[in-house]
Amino acid sequence: MDDHGAEQDSGVRQSERLLLAQTTALEQAIGGAGLDEALDLLAQAAAERFGGRAAIILMSDDGRTLRFGVAAGLPESYRRAVDGTAIGPQDFPCALAAHSGERVVIANVAQDPRWASGRAPLLDHGIAACWSTPIRTATGTVLGAFTIYHATPCAPGPQDLDAMDRLTRTAALLIERDRTERERQSSEALLSSVLEHLPVGVAVYDTQGRTTRNNRLMRDYTNGSLPSADDREAQRWRAFQPDGSPVDRSAFPGARALRGEIVAPGMDFLHRAADGTEHWTRVSAAPLRDGAGQITGVVAVVSDIDAEKRAAQGLAAALDEARRSELVAHEMSHRIMNSFQLLHGLVSMQTATVTDPAARKAVEQAFSRIQAMALVQRRLFEATRNDLATLDAADYLQRLGESLTGAFIDSGRCTLVIDAAHGIPMPAAQASSMGLIVTELVLNALKHAFGAHQQGTVTVRFEACGDDRRLTVTDDGAGLPDGAGMVKPAGSGQGMGMTLVHGLVRQLGGRLEIDRPDQGGRPGTRFVLTFPA
Repeated sequence: MDDHGAEQDSGVRQSERLLLAQTTALEQAIGGAGLDEALDLLAQAAAERFGGRAAIILMSDDGRTLRFGVAAGLPESYRRAVDGTAIGPQDFPCALAAHSGERVVIANVAQDPRWASGRAPLLDHGIAACWSTPIRTATGTVLGAFTIYHATPCAPGPQDLDAMDRLTRTAALLIERDRTERERQSSEALLSSVLEHLPVGVAVYDTQGRTTRNNRLMRDYTNGSLPSADDREAQRWRAFQPDGSPVDRSAFPGARALRGEIVAPGMDFLHRAADGTEHWTRVSAAPLRDGAGQITGVVAVVSDIDAEKRAAQGLAAALDEARRSELVAHEMSHRIMNSFQLLHGLVSMQTATVTDPAARKAVEQAFSRIQAMALVQRRLFEATRNDLATLDAADYLQRLGESLTGAFIDSGRCTLVIDAAHGIPMPAAQASSMGLIVTELVLNALKHAFGAHQQGTVTVRFEACGDDRRLTVTDDGAGLPDGAGMVKPAGSGQGMGMTLVHGLVRQLGGRLEIDRPDQGGRPGTRFVLTFPA
């Protein structure tokens, strides 16, 4: 065989060994070997192919410096010198290759003018020639540099350049695959952490109802199977139709999602835990689809709504009880009103049979009181027809005033004026006491303030004063006798009406003041009642 044939045969064997090294490195990476192990095969193959030394230098994650990867035949001191070098036209050819993205060939380190200031580190390590090729992704992103070092000056031939390019492309595949895998693992770790710390149970199921992924809370709810696809698991989940009948498991959210339906905001279930306790949950589900739109599984979410559900049930029960109590209270109020009417009729009949003047006067007074109380009760019943607890004080007083005017006041002689601020809510019990006070004070004015033919006005004013309520009843009649002040205590000779007023004031926890109002020289009396809201 001549020299040309021997050289050709040697080149074939070198190419075969290089291809074998590339294939082995890729297989190792696919099989789970570390990046350094796979790159080391390429560096060793490059050193053998070019009869020198080789190194694969990687770019740091921030893209600013070089990190020494693997090497074949280079001393540790050179590794330390290169590691951490800033990317740019620095002392090392690999830094320039990574910076420019172009191949850097130094055939003679000692004579190349580009390395006048930086040749010492290369020469100190016995490097006379250096070829550095940037490692780039398919999109052109630089990942590092593949560098060949020679002990004697030399330049690469066409076959050398081709071999360097093939080795560099393989290194790029390995490095990019490693970076992608690390990014995937980082994303997976983040997703797992988020999933585990979600305040709801989350699970992914395949089309057979088998769990492919779930978090801690979902593992507390299920044994690993979709309830609608597992007989025993389905028994632990109970949902109910509006009529109270149980929901069949074929209508569970998971089963509906497998049929392509999105079940949101979800369905309420009473879930039985392993220890036998039951809790209310809300289950939502949605189908998972591939690129072709085919259903590949289901994602399900379980939320704990036990406190919310039981609170709602308790509120519903309380409202139902309140409605029943309201019906009873209105019925009692209606019966009381009927009793007043019956008593009114009996006293009216009795008045006609009494001939003794004193007795007749007492019966007539009782008749008047009963009639007034009946009016208060009727207006209170009407005001609380829609809301048993509270009423609008102004509306109540207006209606009570209309009733008093129609029953007791001669429109040609006296006028009753109601001046009450609207929008002041009042408990029904307070309104009842206040209504009786107004009735007594108005009747008292009609009886004592005006003479037989005297005209006059009685004004009832109601207002809010901070946390208190103020009721004022004023007349422009004859006024108080000289020396009169506060109403006399009960049992001190005062009339039955004022005794009743005193008792009602105490019941409200209020304070009653009586004085002579300044009405431009006209006499009159003013009652001011202040009581807490």
